[in-house]
Amino acid sequence: MASPLFEFFEVIAEELCAEPSRVITREDLATDDERASLFDELKLELGNGTTAEAIMAAVGALTKHFAGKGAALPFSYDENSGRFAAVDLAYLCFVKEMSNIRSIGKKSQDFELGVLARLRQRATGSLHRVGFPRENKKTREEFNQHLKAVGFNGKVLLGKDKDGGLDILWVLPFGTFPHRPMVSVQCKNGLYNLQDAHHSVMVGSQSFTAHLGLQVGVHVPCVLFNDYLVPAVLPQKPMGFVPLGLSDLAQMQEPITHEAI
Repeated sequence: MASPLFEFFEVIAEELCAEPSRVITREDLATDDERASLFDELKLELGNGTTAEAIMAAVGALTKHFAGKGAALPFSYDENSGRFAAVDLAYLCFVKEMSNIRSIGKKSQDFELGVLARLRQRATGSLHRVGFPRENKKTREEFNQHLKAVGFNGKVLLGKDKDGGLDILWVLPFGTFPHRPMVSVQCKNGLYNLQDAHHSVMVGSQSFTAHLGLQVGVHVPCVLFNDYLVPAVLPQKPMGFVPLGLSDLAQMQEPITHEAI
């Protein structure tokens, strides 16, 4: 984890999953040296002199971060008592589960399934988890046949391909088949890595040459990391994909907003 701020968030998530309302101080974590030192790192990152001030600053920074994702902070904090309370317990437990499997290669399927479940909180239309390994439709023929139902020509998997660089396909609920807009979400069960993201997008885009209604570059490619993305870590120039993190899967405050100007 690159930032003490999000390490702090994951500690809060884990603690609240075990007990949805509790006081959490440095002393509560004193038996774990790594966690106890987290408060010192948090003070350095946020420029605060005391642990209490650092916690308040961290809560403020996290509130701003989630607001930027269209979501509310998934926990509340009472400065007077030092008590944290779960607001969105399901999301906090999702964060705990994902952080526990981060960067474990054999858990990539679990990460994709966890992401799929959370995407349902934000998406409309249809979601298709097609990444490898699959529980069903394991053969090349079954896979290609399934993708024909969402607009492909039946020739995505060729030779020894396992999933054609596709993990989750989100088909939006408008348009005339096969000209329906589509979002491709590539899942990376690790920390943000720009090189890995570019490679994944390249492989997935090759598969979209087999789509009957969308040219390459017309679909929206996304790469979702088991991490948290802030402007400071992203390139300062346009990217060929949408970078996402765990906070992009928090429950939206409003399902949809609209404005006429």
